[in-house]
Amino acid sequence: MMAPMAEGVVDFEGLVAAQRRGLEALARRLVWDAEEARDVVQAAMTQAWAQRGALKDSAAAAGWLRRIVVTQAMSHLRRRKLWNGFASLLFVEPRAVESMEADAERREHQAQLATALDALSPKQSTAFSLRYLEGLSIDEVADAMAIDRGTVRVHLQRAVKALREKGVLPEKELP
Repeated sequence: MMAPMAEGVVDFEGLVAAQRRGLEALARRLVWDAEEARDVVQAAMTQAWAQRGALKDSAAAAGWLRRIVVTQAMSHLRRRKLWNGFASLLFVEPRAVESMEADAERREHQAQLATALDALSPKQSTAFSLRYLEGLSIDEVADAMAIDRGTVRVHLQRAVKALREKGVLPEKELP
């Protein structure tokens, strides 16, 4: 991890430089769009810069930044859902999900999963993405979303049930 510059002060620029790539990957998994993910990370870095004085423990810095990115991504998903609702009222098609890999079958499954995740509540979608796509533990998801373990489990259970009902998640795909 990174060493504090002075007692109680964290090198913010160094922290961001070290964490940025991972935060952008996390944001891409949460919002399923590379450009929107960069916007989410930029907004999170702006918020983190404004709150940098509150960060005293360099050991907690990566989790602190991840929590800010997750919060920004959930806000972004709420806004996107609102605007997609307006678009459907105006008979405008929402933007298609871009493919993540060259393999056509995998792209199709990812597009279906992204569409299904977009239909979930932002908290369910975020919990599912953090747990099963990013591989975080239940405790890490709870920390990133600033909610307790039981609430994470409820969001995961509801997300998995909804995704299975939509046919994008086979019965035995998750543990």
